[in-house]
Formats: sequence, structure tokens, C-alpha cells
Amino acid sequence: MNYINTYRLKGVGALLIMVLLASCSSPKIVREPTPLIEMSSPYQAQKDWQIQLDAFKYSDGEGLYFASDADFVYFATPAGVLTKAIKATQDRWTDQVVWQKKIHQPIVSGPTLYQDHVIIGTAKATLLSLAQEDARIAWQAELSSEVLSRPVIANGQVFVRTVDGKLYSINAASGKVNWTIEHQLPNLSLRGVAPVTYDEGVLYVGWETGQVEALDAATGTRKWQSQVIIPKGRTDLERMVDIQAALIVKAGRLFVLGYQGKLAAINPENGNLYWSKDVSGFRDFLIDDSALYVVDEDGILYAFDYVNGTQLWKQDNFKYRKAIDLVFYQNNQIVLADGQGYIHWIDKLDGTPVARIKHGSHYGTSDEIIRVWASGNRIYVEDTDGFNNAYTIKPSNWYQFNHPEDPLGILKKKDSE
Repeated sequence: MNYINTYRLKGVGALLIMVLLASCSSPKIVREPTPLIEMSSPYQAQKDWQIQLDAFKYSDGEGLYFASDADFVYFATPAGVLTKAIKATQDRWTDQVVWQKKIHQPIVSGPTLYQDHVIIGTAKATLLSLAQEDARIAWQAELSSEVLSRPVIANGQVFVRTVDGKLYSINAASGKVNWTIEHQLPNLSLRGVAPVTYDEGVLYVGWETGQVEALDAATGTRKWQSQVIIPKGRTDLERMVDIQAALIVKAGRLFVLGYQGKLAAINPENGNLYWSKDVSGFRDFLIDDSALYVVDEDGILYAFDYVNGTQLWKQDNFKYRKAIDLVFYQNNQIVLADGQGYIHWIDKLDGTPVARIKHGSHYGTSDEIIRVWASGNRIYVEDTDGFNNAYTIKPSNWYQFNHPEDPLGILKKKDSE
């Protein structure tokens, strides 16, 4: 059986969760992480800078992401601190940080950049827009409950979801609410809310009920609704079918991944199914011109042909290692971080593990990685101890000594930088 940490549940009290777990005919068992294969990594990490904020619980970081422009990177923690930092390495910490803004509410989603502002959501039902230059609050909108989804901005509108099942369209310049819709939620669901997906005037929303909905972005009017994943089982826990991964539109298909459900490709015009696979997951997945890449709830990686759903490869070396969202690295690799503090590089072509580094105790920080973001040969890592790190990924000494012929081409990349 698979497993889920109960602290990631929302919608019922802790006592009821315990009753549900006790009543399941097939209880979900926590598994030992799969041991890593021996590897001499061709990569090593040079820590360029590190900024420490307050520690927080893993479950409170589901909606937090890195945001960046040409010169700066923005990040937040649930303790209520929003930070703007210079990407390029500075001599002192005080020079690395441009500003820090203390919000007297836990920050649980964002940041998202829009023009010259940065937008965040809080656990106290507030959406805020702050000036990128000096963190001055431009506006704040009071919503109905915790703003758990990452703000998505299109055509001057901010689209966010709240934990009580509401979706808001908010004017990005003024903070005025344009429209609101509400969706009936199940008794029990995963903690976290998928952001909406915008494409050509249409919003696509994956709900905790396993339904996908298409809405007119300007008015919130429903265009269609489809039950992509059907709840099964006798208890609320068994019937959880959250769509928590962000939906993706590509090549005339809308891709959906559901917990205890399916990976599916549907028609974005009407919600009809093209194909589906029995893959259960809740982490954001990736797609490029070659394939669709997904990590399931157990940490197994797959690549599928996104046109017909044919499985291209499967990689189970990271099973039960608490994988987080996948990230593209340069042109030919995927980055995956796990709950034991390792960051892995996987070849997109065949799923082979290529390299890994250790974040965590080796650097004096947490093994619980919340988010990884890659830009060129730089990766940014946020963990639950509140450390935000920037690493430059370089050829390892082992690789330079043993492979002067450079089969991976990374020494050539180094020389050209």
C-alpha cells in the first residue's frame, strides 16, 4: 500500500482523522525510503549564499514558491517574512538582501510577480500586493479563508483559491474583487490547493472532488465540468481524489493528475477524455516537446508520450523518499529533491539517475526540502529550517579527474560560461 502523512490532511479535525484511519479496511502503511544506489556524482554544489529565516512545518510550505526577475529572487516563509534578494553573490549577507518585509500574518502562498509588484496570500484570508522596489503595501484584499493556492495573474486579474472551496478573480491594480465562485468540498482532502491554469481566456480548475472545471476568465461563468476522477471506497479517507497538481495545457490537451486517481489527458474544449493512466499523485508535473514527466505519491517517476499516453520509461529508485515537485534542469535533465535532503538529476531520455548532491546536514540545514528552482547552472533551495540557499552546480573533482574526455559535456559548459 501507499502512504500519506496525516498532517497533510485538511477538512476534518484530528480526532476524526484518527477514527478514519482506524476504520480503513486497508490502512496506509508508512514505508522505509528506498536506499540510494551507489554513485560517484559528476556534479558538486558550490554554496553561493544562504539566508536563514524562521523554521516552519512542512505542511505549511505547500503554496510557497520562488519568484524571480532578471536580477532578484523573492521568497517567503509562514512566519510572515517576505524577502527580496540579489541573485548575484554579494560579499556580505546585508548586501545580499535588498529588503525584508514582516507581514503580521503567516504567508502560505506565493510570491507571484506582476509588473512592479509582488503578490502573496496569507493564512488569515488576506491577499496582498507589495511594491517590488521597497515592499510598500499597495493593496490588500480580505477574502473568506486561508489563501493556499499560488496567485496566478492574467489580463490584469489575480486568480486565487481559498481553503473553503472558493475561487476569486481580483483586480491586480486595485485589489477589488471582480467575481467569486464556490465549489462544494468533500469532508476530507489533502492540505494544499492547486493553482488555476489560464489559457486563452479560459481558467481550468482541478477540485478536491476529482472534477475539472473550465470557466470564462472574465466572468467566472462555467463552460463545462467533467468528473475526471471517481471517488471509490467506504470511508472519506479512501475516497480522497484531490487534484492538487497544477493542470497543464499543451498541444490541444489538458493534463490532469489526481491523488488516488489517474493521470489523464482531456479535451480542453469540452472535458472529454483522450487517455488515462492509473497513476496517483499530488506533485506538480512537467511537460516538454518530448514527453510528460510525473512523480507519483510513492516517489516513482514516469515519462509518457503526451499524445497517446504510452509509457516511455519508469524509474523507481526514489520510491518512498518523499519526493517533491519536479523541475527542469537546462535542456536534458530533471531535478528531483527528496525528504532525506538529497537533490537528484535524472536524464529525461531514459530516466537514468545522472547525479546527486546532499542538501541538509552536510551544509548545516534541514533535510526537509520544500522547494527547488533551477535557472541555468544555479539552483535555489528552501527548507523547513527557514534556510534559503543559492548553489552553483559545477563539475565534481571526481568527474574532472576521471572523465577528461567529458562524456556529459559539462566541462565544455563550464569553459563557455
